[in-house]
Formats: sequence, structure tokens, C-alpha cells
Amino acid sequence: MDKYDVLRLLKDIAEGIARTFGKNCETLIQDIEQPGHPIVVIYNGHVSGREIGSTVLLSASDTSNDDIPFIRHFVNKLVVWGDKQIKSTTFNICGEDFSYALGINYDFTALASAQTVWQDMMAVDDFLDSAIHDYMDSGHLEKIFSSCVQQIGKPISKMKKNDRIDLIRLLKEEHAFKYQKSVPFVSEKLGLSRYTIYNYLKSCDEDISASRADGIKGKRSE
Repeated sequence: MDKYDVLRLLKDIAEGIARTFGKNCETLIQDIEQPGHPIVVIYNGHVSGREIGSTVLLSASDTSNDDIPFIRHFVNKLVVWGDKQIKSTTFNICGEDFSYALGINYDFTALASAQTVWQDMMAVDDFLDSAIHDYMDSGHLEKIFSSCVQQIGKPISKMKKNDRIDLIRLLKEEHAFKYQKSVPFVSEKLGLSRYTIYNYLKSCDEDISASRADGIKGKRSE
């Protein structure tokens, strides 16, 4: 293909992309071999305000060296153009006697604003299913906790450390800690930190392990 065939093909591609993605999608072809890389074909030029013959590049930072965008074969970047947010992609197509750049610039300003609105509308404190489960769990935990406190035989305010550890052991035996947010629940009820609750649980696990080890030793000695 000679340069004219390539230009005609690129023109069809540019027009097809512009038609497919609508008025917010600017497509253009630049002649890289010409000084300033002028635009030779453009569709939806209102996106950037440029027209055929324009040598103004989309990014202001590029104007200091207008060869920069064309050094690489493919460039994809976000450009802030006035009050617009534009996703810009450039392809280089080079041959023996031609060098063209096909640019695709999509103005997604409206989409970005809509996304903010959607995120705000969809924001929730919690999912309904999770809220229902939390509510049910808290009811079950309350019953288990009250039952275990009664087994200890002391009000929480009168419990010593050993009493609290025994309470944690009872709660563990009743599978209370399999519920979601059980540790924060117990922590609040006992007026202790979560760290302390975890330490008590660890102590209970160590006691269970020790009891099992003693049981094994006893069986071996028989």
C-alpha cells in the first residue's frame, strides 16, 4: 500500500471509531513528517476545539517538544484539557514514504461526574443480609452469654480474673466465638479490651491442649 491508500484506510478507521463511540469521541490523523505534525483528518473536533491544519497538541506539556508523543509506537494517557477529562490514545503508522499518527481522544468528563453520583447513591452502611445476620447473631450471643454468666454464679462486676477466664471457657464450649463480631460483643460486655479477650481464649486453648496431653500420658502409663 502506498501512502494514499494508507491515508484512505486510516480515514475510514477514524470515521468508523468516531461514529461508533459518538460525539464525545474525537479521532484524527496527523502527518508526522510535516513540521508541527498538522492534522490532515479530524472527526468530532469540538472535543478539543481543533480542526484540519491545526498543529496544537492535546497535552500542553507536549508543546515544548512536539516530537515526544510520536517517539513511541503506541501512547495511552489521561489528559486534562480545559475543564475536560480526556482519555487519549495515539498509534503511529510508518512506511518508506509516509508517517501518520492516528489519534483517539474520548471525553469522559460526563461519565466521571456520573460515576461520582452513582457511587454516592449506591453507598450503604451495610448490606441487608449482613445486617440481618448481625442482628440474629447478637440475639443468640446475648442468650449464650447470659446463660454462661449464670453458670459462673457471680455478677460481672464481682468477677475476678479466674472467673472471667472460666466464663470465656464456657462461652467457647457453647461455640459463642463462632458468631461474627463475638469478640467485640464479649469485650464490651466484660468491659475488657479485645486484646485481653484474645489472651483469655489463648489461655483456654493452652489449658485444653495440656489436658489432652495429660490424658494421653495417662493412657500410655496404664
